[in-house]
Amino acid sequence: MPISSRDVAWQEWSEVPRFGVRYRHLTRAAVGEDYRVGVAIEELAPGKQSAPAHYHVFEEEHVYVLEGALTVRIGADSYEMKAGDYVCFPAGQPAGHCLINNGDATCRYVIVGERNPNEVVVYTDSGKVLVRALGPRAIFDLAATRGYWDGEDTGLPAGAIPPSDAVRLVPPMATKPRPPISSHEVKLEEASEGTRFGGSARHLTYAAIGSTDYRVGVLIEAPAPGRRLCPLHYHMLEEEHALILEGQVTLLLGDERYELRPGDYACFPAGREVGHSFMNSGSGPCSYLMIGQRIASDVCVYPDSNKIGVYAVDTVFDMSGARGYWDGEQTG
Repeated sequence: MPISSRDVAWQEWSEVPRFGVRYRHLTRAAVGEDYRVGVAIEELAPGKQSAPAHYHVFEEEHVYVLEGALTVRIGADSYEMKAGDYVCFPAGQPAGHCLINNGDATCRYVIVGERNPNEVVVYTDSGKVLVRALGPRAIFDLAATRGYWDGEDTGLPAGAIPPSDAVRLVPPMATKPRPPISSHEVKLEEASEGTRFGGSARHLTYAAIGSTDYRVGVLIEAPAPGRRLCPLHYHMLEEEHALILEGQVTLLLGDERYELRPGDYACFPAGREVGHSFMNSGSGPCSYLMIGQRIASDVCVYPDSNKIGVYAVDTVFDMSGARGYWDGEQTG
């Protein structure tokens, strides 16, 4: 069931003067703690920094600016971002990133991130590492390394030195990090099928990182008036999220219909067997952020037409054509 972001209470994070944001955690408000990708709206006040410069080893992050302007640091480089701009921070990219508001007006943006209980976070300015599996503040000095056998009763003769470990504190940078992009400059992909389906989409993540090596995709979808971009469907493995940006949108969710406006949000957990689709129910333009996991083994079900899409073989099957395990086999 969709929610309005305006009904989600602001929360503050500000432990020291230089750093601080306030945020509305939309996913937690909509579905509780059982989610794999978190979507939040954050506000960064003038003169504030969002967090210390850091990178995630296992989690992918994305930022889309809704209002105002900010500076994003990525490694040694800084870039100015404004409304409509987007940036992706791939997991394992060893370049510290953070957001800074150097202006005189509050900046509002959407932040999207994977949720991995075993995450490792490296703080590049201060040489620290967070090991989340040990606790939310299990932070260690990157320079305080030890050998695997240090402190152990190895049984070696006195004075004998056990094998040493080759330690690499920061992995080499394979490629230069990609800068932010403007969503307005991303190629518009048009689609149309009959009189009920049609519109356009801009795939921000693909445009930003220039490859198919991402785990969460962020798109701007814009159905034409009176149309949808896809049939009712649900995913067995992929979680999806939507945040309305503009226009009049109707969410079709099973047999229910919900009228949405800008700022409304919906989460579609993986495996929840209720079809969903969005329709432009107005006479003018509409658009929304569509955020979804990308899992090669996903299965997508189309309940209206009794079809099933199997990503691994890139084929759509008729669900009424079910067969038994031994059908067609020479069983003897």
